[in-house]
Amino acid sequence: MVVRGITVQVFEGQVEAFKAATIRNRAGSIGEPGILRFDILQNSDEPTLFFLYEVYVSEKATLAHKETDHYKTWKTAVESMMSAPRKGMAYTVIDPVDEDEW
Repeated sequence: MVVRGITVQVFEGQVEAFKAATIRNRAGSIGEPGILRFDILQNSDEPTLFFLYEVYVSEKATLAHKETDHYKTWKTAVESMMSAPRKGMAYTVIDPVDEDEW
């Protein structure tokens, strides 16, 4: 399993548009066979800061996700909303290792 954590900072006036675009991307993403989780989190103290928490069955699934139409549409739509480049980090799952627990 592979976990990706993506931090996104958006312009103050773009928060609602970013949320809407990201929710649409999530709707398409959770239907992909290689995705176990796709969560959208907004910082409570800094509402322009978001964290996307994505869990994939494999590195191959992460690459397949980036080829989907919904991801490409999201990426294009939110690029101008971001006040800084998004930052992604990959994590290795320690526990739970059973996919049924996700």
